[in-house]
Amino acid sequence: MSSHYEYILTNFPAFNFVGLSIRTSNTTADVDIAALWDKFFKENWIDKIKGRMDDDVLGLYFNYEGDFTKPYHFAIGCRVENLIKVSEDLIALNIPAANYAEFVAHGKMPDCIIDTWIKIWNSDVVRSYCFDFEVYPQSSFDPKNALVPVFIGIK
Repeated sequence: MSSHYEYILTNFPAFNFVGLSIRTSNTTADVDIAALWDKFFKENWIDKIKGRMDDDVLGLYFNYEGDFTKPYHFAIGCRVENLIKVSEDLIALNIPAANYAEFVAHGKMPDCIIDTWIKIWNSDVVRSYCFDFEVYPQSSFDPKNALVPVFIGIK
């Protein structure tokens, strides 16, 4: 089986992020991340994020303790214009400009996201393990035909 998967190298500009965050690892991520998505939508957190640049929702991976087999933080939120004081339930981060490998998850949710991450873990991409993120435009929330760019920080 080849370890080469299709991706595009891109430079993503710096941005500010505000969202809900949890600590997880791949052993419990499926349950932990699903519960956070559920909370984000059921409690309408997108409307609590002030100064959004657009209505895209980001799934952000950061504070890795090592490679993808170690614990990390996962957050759901939005790009914002600036980092003003946020409620204690939210985190606010400045994501620096960086080089990324852009993969695209396409298909039934959440299977296409899971399948894309498996491809990433088996790819030849040399990851930085600083910030990785998925971008969910409103059009990506079609449960049977989602199209989600996944940006993986590279060295």
